[in-house]
Formats: sequence, structure tokens, C-alpha cells
Amino acid sequence: FEWSGFVPATGKDIVIEAIDTAALSSIETVSLKRGQIQQTSGPRFDDLDPTSGKRVKLNDNALALIVGIADYERTKARASYADEDAKFFYDYATLKLGVPEDNVLELINDGADRIELKIATKNWLKRMVRGGKSDIYIFFAGHGMASDDGKNMYLLPYDGAPELLKESAISRNELFEDITAADPRSVTVFFDTCYSGQSRGEDMLIAARPVLIKAIKKDIPDNFTLFSAAAGDQTAKPLEEVKHGMFSYFLMKGMEGEADKNQDNKITAQEPVSYTHLRAHETRGNLVCRLLLE
Repeated sequence: FEWSGFVPATGKDIVIEAIDTAALSSIETVSLKRGQIQQTSGPRFDDLDPTSGKRVKLNDNALALIVGIADYERTKARASYADEDAKFFYDYATLKLGVPEDNVLELINDGADRIELKIATKNWLKRMVRGGKSDIYIFFAGHGMASDDGKNMYLLPYDGAPELLKESAISRNELFEDITAADPRSVTVFFDTCYSGQSRGEDMLIAARPVLIKAIKKDIPDNFTLFSAAAGDQTAKPLEEVKHGMFSYFLMKGMEGEADKNQDNKITAQEPVSYTHLRAHETRGNLVCRLLLE
């Protein structure tokens, strides 16, 4: 027997009756159940694709220092997907920012300890920069923390201890001073981190610090442009659907051309700010990731 028809969510009984030539009958009831109704899985996000959109010409005077630390030596609190964010940003630096591959230094997880970071900013940049001509791009994804009084902000290297920030972490002010000493023409910094003391997940970097610290905004050098994932008292969140930091994902997606709001084939500094702010708001219904432009 064949039957076709609509089966409601509550199911449907089909009664089949067969009668032979002697008028004897047999009845069979077949209960039809519909399969599991597909539930919505939330918003969908396209994969990152640095080959999408417009490519830029190589800039021989451009340099990029890319750092991504997901797993730390002295804290169990992970910076989820920070290493993947950095690996992806490598291709965006070369294809979208025009940085030659020979001018990119990438430090991932245990390769980004305090000594390696210091060598990168004090030695590598100094050797690579052409005074007054070079454009530097800095990308850091990982943990950040502020001092107890909120006046000083730090980036946590792989071997940094949250309890000893001054002794083991990288001061943001010192980092900017080291970069400035190399005499670049311009510096663009992308920080997918926060300074509140909370990780990308729900863990606190220091268990005895249950109250989030609010970092105090400080001036940066005139030729610097700083993009930051969160304000001093906010947390830079991951976007689980794509296994990236929310800031990093929308930043790179915007660089593919989606941030070019006026369609002039140029992405100004303000356009990624507006794009990332809007998409983060749409994604979660409230602003869990704020992009700051200083």
C-alpha cells in the first residue's frame, strides 16, 4: 500500500482494511510519527575568507606584529580562540593591509612569552622600521589586565602571572614607547582583549579579585590608531558559532569589504568601528563587545 498526505506534529493513524473474495476482512492500524522538528540554531555566520573582496597593493614599508595566546602557563583561564584569531589575521595583514610576508612576525601561545615579546618590540621593530616611513600594524589577542587602581594597563604574555603584573606582564605604555622609539610613520593597533580581570569565558584571572577592575583611559601617541575589543570594565567575548573572538571576527569580516558602508572601495578608521559595533549588537541583542577607537 502507498499513502501520501500531511502528518501533523501530534501524529496520524492510518487504518488499512483488506477484504478477500469470501468477504473476510482484516484491519491493520499504522501509526505515523513525524520526525523531530528542526529547531532554530540561532544566527548563522559566514566563514572568514581573506581572499574575498578587494586586495590591496603591497606596501614595502608596512610591518605587522601578530600575537595570539589562548593557553597560558600560569593561569588556567583560557583566552578562547585567541591563537586562531591571530593565525587568521596573518592573511588579512598580507592581503588586506598590504604587508609583505617577509615583514610579518607571528608569535603564538608559548612562542609569545615576555622575552619574545620584548625582543619583537625592542629589536625586531627597530631593525625593520624605516624612520618616518614605515606603517606598523600590531594585533594582540589574549588576556589583558589593569592594575588595582586602574591606572596602568597590561598585556599578559604566555608566561605572565596575573598576580605579578608589573613584574611579568607587558605594560601598554611601555609597549607604545618601544614602538614610538622605532620612529614609524603610523601605527595601527588591534587589541582583542579587555582589562577587567575576566577571561573570554566566565573565569577570573585572579580568583581573589571578584570585583571587575575598570581601567582608566589614557592618551596615546598622535600617530597611533587604537582599536580595542572592550572598555576597561568590559569583557571581550568569543563568538562560539565561528570559534573566534567576536571583535576579531567582525574586524576581519569588515576588512573583506562589509565595513565599506559607502561602497567607495576604501575602509576608513571609523567604518570598522560602526560595523563591529552594529554586528555585535545585532548578534547578542545587547552590546557584549564594544569597539573603541582612540
